[in-house]
Amino acid sequence: MNQIRPFLWKYFGAPLYAFIPHIAYPVRTNLLKLFGMKCGQRVRTRKGVTIDKPWNVTADDLVVFGDNSVIRAGEPIHIGKRCVISQYALLITVVGDTLTAGKTMRRAPIKIEDDVWVATDAVVMPGSHISSGVVVGARGMVDGQLPSWTICTGEPAEPRTSRVLYEQN
Repeated sequence: MNQIRPFLWKYFGAPLYAFIPHIAYPVRTNLLKLFGMKCGQRVRTRKGVTIDKPWNVTADDLVVFGDNSVIRAGEPIHIGKRCVISQYALLITVVGDTLTAGKTMRRAPIKIEDDVWVATDAVVMPGSHISSGVVVGARGMVDGQLPSWTICTGEPAEPRTSRVLYEQN
């Protein structure tokens, strides 16, 4: 099954995924589940999302993948509850190692905890751990661990300020 699943996804699942109408979120989610993605309740994947290996992705409740986000899941990716992966964001688990000029590969899982927003055009590198409540600013690059409840920007992303949520009365 491990050798036939990539073939079936590449030639049947991914083309069918791209063909599903834009508003048919449950149909897309069920197709991803059929190919092994672990999805919580009300996971939304937009039509333009590219996922190369859905069986390595776990998305908890209320996760949204924005238009044209790219998920390269050569290693496991875990996304917590109430997270948004915005448009054009890139999650990569396998990449050429810069220390060896790309001759060796850097492989590691990605963990994104609850209540995280990975903003537009951000890149999350292998081995990254984004703690609860973090906002990764547009075009930021995450390489390592980010502290809880902060707003992080830059390349590499660094905490700029704390994220405070106010109670409504």
